[in-house]
Amino acid sequence: MSDIEYQMKNLVDSIKQSNEYNQYRRLYGEIGENEKLLTRLNEFRMRSFQIQLNQEENSLGICKSIREEFKDILMLPSVQEFLIAEQRVNTTLRDINHYIWDNIELNVDFI
Repeated sequence: MSDIEYQMKNLVDSIKQSNEYNQYRRLYGEIGENEKLLTRLNEFRMRSFQIQLNQEENSLGICKSIREEFKDILMLPSVQEFLIAEQRVNTTLRDINHYIWDNIELNVDFI
């Protein structure tokens, strides 16, 4: 195993041991006990992700419409906690990615 692979494994292990990741996993497991709720939550997550990915002109209006459509589950404390935990994990992963890109000299001017 190369040093980079070893360090990546350590990083993944550290993430898996973090409070944020463990809270995310615990809450997802609790929500998963209710199949209907999990299905609705995942539909909300998928549609929200697609809007963020596409960055449409009226994305704020579309997001508001989706939040209204899924208001029944978004008002549940367990769903709110899960979405906050998920955002914290995603922020950690984004920060790691930015740190690497900010500290590696790689010419990507062609992009």
